[in-house]
Amino acid sequence: MLPSQAPEATKLIVGTRSAWLAARLTVDFNDQQWVVYGYTDASKLGDSRKFAAMTLKDRKQHQRDAAKKLLPGLQGALDIAAGRLQAFLGAADAEGLLDLADDLEEHLADGVNLVDLPRILEHALSSLRVEKTREAMGNAIRQAVRLEDYPESFRAHGRKRRLIAVLGPTNSGKTYDAFKRLAKADSGVYLGPLRLLALEAFNRLNDEFKVPTSLLTGEDRRDVARSRVTASTIEMLNPDRQVDVAVIDEIQMLLDPDRGWAWTQAVIGANAGEVWLLGALSAEAAVRALASRLGLELEVHYKERKHPLTVAQNALAGDPIAGLRQARKGDAWVVFSRRNALTLRDDFLARGMSVACVYGMLSPEVREREAQRFADGDADILVATDAIGMGLNLPIQRVVFTSVTKFNGEDVQRLDVAMLQQIGGRAGRYGHQPLSKGKQTKDGIVVGLTPNEHRVVVELMQAQQPPLPARGFLIAPSQAYLERLSKLANTERLEALLAAYEQHADQGDGFFRAHVPQEMLDRASLLDAMQNLTLQTKHLLAMVPLSSQHEVLGATWTDWVRKVNRDVPVGLEFLRGYPENAALDKAEMAVQQLWAYLWLSYRLPDSFPMAEDARELLEPWVEAVDLHLRGHARQGAARTAGKAAWYRPAPVRRRF
Repeated sequence: MLPSQAPEATKLIVGTRSAWLAARLTVDFNDQQWVVYGYTDASKLGDSRKFAAMTLKDRKQHQRDAAKKLLPGLQGALDIAAGRLQAFLGAADAEGLLDLADDLEEHLADGVNLVDLPRILEHALSSLRVEKTREAMGNAIRQAVRLEDYPESFRAHGRKRRLIAVLGPTNSGKTYDAFKRLAKADSGVYLGPLRLLALEAFNRLNDEFKVPTSLLTGEDRRDVARSRVTASTIEMLNPDRQVDVAVIDEIQMLLDPDRGWAWTQAVIGANAGEVWLLGALSAEAAVRALASRLGLELEVHYKERKHPLTVAQNALAGDPIAGLRQARKGDAWVVFSRRNALTLRDDFLARGMSVACVYGMLSPEVREREAQRFADGDADILVATDAIGMGLNLPIQRVVFTSVTKFNGEDVQRLDVAMLQQIGGRAGRYGHQPLSKGKQTKDGIVVGLTPNEHRVVVELMQAQQPPLPARGFLIAPSQAYLERLSKLANTERLEALLAAYEQHADQGDGFFRAHVPQEMLDRASLLDAMQNLTLQTKHLLAMVPLSSQHEVLGATWTDWVRKVNRDVPVGLEFLRGYPENAALDKAEMAVQQLWAYLWLSYRLPDSFPMAEDARELLEPWVEAVDLHLRGHARQGAARTAGKAAWYRPAPVRRRF
């Protein structure tokens, strides 16, 4: 006997075009009641607009009248539906799927056309089976990938190590202390966030500290005979290499949302007796938490700024054009886009001032050349984006903020305390002499261009940087993790494996957190469409340092992926024209493409076989960029007399 009952209640189902009378059916199964409101084509009441115009009282009366007329005809359809639902429940229960069927239960209670019920139940059973498989895989992944066990995956885990945190503001001598320690060590490694910083460490250790040092970045490798130290970008950490001292710079990037995983990996995996952590005071709580979790001895040394830093009493000028007239030798003017940097450069050139220019698109070599022009006094003014914040030690007398907002990829936001103080702290760098005498002071000065900017500069320079969280350290999926997941899921689809890692890795108490870089996720779907790529190759190609957001660079990456998939060696045909004839943006892109080619040539040499040619071509393209920046040709937006095209006023905060 079917556990169905006569229709107990009715309700109106009003769709976008039509309305129906639906009757309720209750089916008992395993001490649970399943409710279905069902209707058929025969219970259609007419145009939904008619019911939308009715009062509630009229609608209820219409519903009662329709029920007297239509319920007898619905009874047979409901009895058949009860049998079908009973069969479905039995099958789902036998396979242990009912606990996953909440969405279906809600859908049936909302009202369904009984003609569609067999298809709905068949699709639901199939979907529940898939969901159960996913749940089982998720449980398997949680058991296989336990983030709390991450430290045990490194050789450093079994070694006695000591953490030495050297914390303080910019211009406090943290890096100098670390370099002195590296100079005395039998072996060591410097790990920095930028190629520029690795290159600076390489040059200083070799030239200033007389320590034979090699350079290792993703794109550049320079072996020095009998080198004891390697200067490297942080992602290039070799956790299997045992050294005496490892220096990890900019430790406050531990919880950076994009690259923090590399600092987590470095602190945990650096195979050194002493691990020096250099950075801002805001990182102290995070460093102490990591040391405690890893069971490592920790020393914390606090550094004071070597050179005074002063926030100007007043804004530089009342408006941006007047501000240009107040510019003086030794200034660094800060903007937050390449376009504005080049446009401001043009305005200074038009006033007869020489300018060095630094922004993120430039290669480390060009940045270093531009910085050296300013340091040598060949350029009066430095125009820079936030690329100045790390890796440039310059004789800056005054930092002028032309803006206190920055586009973060989604919207324009006000600078946070840490960023503004990091950039402002470049003024008055220790060890550099003033570029000229007279009214200039040895103190570093920080100032906002107009009162709008200056109010924010004063507020943020006086604020205390908030401490980094003491948990939530990011762990990115390594190749070993992906291969383990691939066996569990029986797939080599990178997109599925990355999603599975982020969703199902056992994150324990949340001290460590699974993280998949956005660039990798964005590229995974296209890589999965390539039929001939192994999981390891897809993983490598997903990390190529070419911005997918840039139209030309993104197209270059796609072209390279397709060629690798077809087993066609990638040449240098992406270069267009000749360096001496190229516009600035074309030359910048060529440098980016050549560096990415070299990055891949170290990892996929058969697919990218022209590394020597690429390296030979790199220098003339770098020189082309440098010539553009050293020249007087216009590079930015068109100038309009009396207007500053590079200036966007800061939003004024209203007080109520």
